[in-house]
Amino acid sequence: MFALIKKGEFEFPSPYWDQISDLAKDLVRKILVTDPKKRLTAQQILENPWIVGEKTPRKQLLGLTDKIKSFNAKAKLRKMVTVALAAERIKNACLLYTS
Repeated sequence: MFALIKKGEFEFPSPYWDQISDLAKDLVRKILVTDPKKRLTAQQILENPWIVGEKTPRKQLLGLTDKIKSFNAKAKLRKMVTVALAAERIKNACLLYTS
């Protein structure tokens, strides 16, 4: 997917993007333009109607909060496992060098 985005070839597949407004999709398209001269600047992004909220639909995305909570929980678990594995490796390395 990253390679396609780098080429400027991307889509908004269903069902993931079905509830995303056309304004939001338009902003994403403009941010992912491959030619830096044609791509939006940071200032233009900040002034975009979708960011400013002038034309942003304020409907709540169904299930978004639950998905974010689930993602955050998984990320925390991954971090804890990584820390535990690193601690175990350090402990084993110390044992090897002290033996």
